[in-house]
Amino acid sequence: MRYHFYGVREIESIWQQELDLSLETGEAPVFDLGVSDTGLDGMAAALAVALLDAVRKDVSAPLAMAGGTGPLWLANLFHQRPATTPPHSPATTVAYTAPDLATHMAALQTLDTRTSVFRRRPADLPPWVQTAAQPSSHPGTVQTWETFPLAAATLAARRDGWVAWSAVALAGALLLIALVT
Repeated sequence: MRYHFYGVREIESIWQQELDLSLETGEAPVFDLGVSDTGLDGMAAALAVALLDAVRKDVSAPLAMAGGTGPLWLANLFHQRPATTPPHSPATTVAYTAPDLATHMAALQTLDTRTSVFRRRPADLPPWVQTAAQPSSHPGTVQTWETFPLAAATLAARRDGWVAWSAVALAGALLLIALVT
């Protein structure tokens, strides 16, 4: 079972911020499109790549990595840029990584070589584990329920005062019983 963490416009906005940051750090951004097993798994990311590539006017050359056994990774290869794009603005390079998630994560580790001190990875994690541990760092991937951030799914824990008072009362009663007998 899977869920979509972000919409198309949100992914495009986050990736635009990555592009702006890449111009300042001098490193090309890497967009993880995830592993698609069906035709619709990563459709939001594929549309975000096409929308972002249509309006880009920068000189960075981003890399979008997709994998899986579904046909969606192939659709990412065929998006076309409008004729009005500047000639010195390179298109997004789309790379097919692997049909399975483990090899896709290994390819992500190998191809994501950004080491700028100005661009820190979320929680200083290596690229292969970021999708599972920090889903918000890869908005284009479709997360499985196993990687759902549990802090977002739980209610805020309140401190129950009656439990503490009942434990103190029980300890006091046991102490009183021990002293009497």
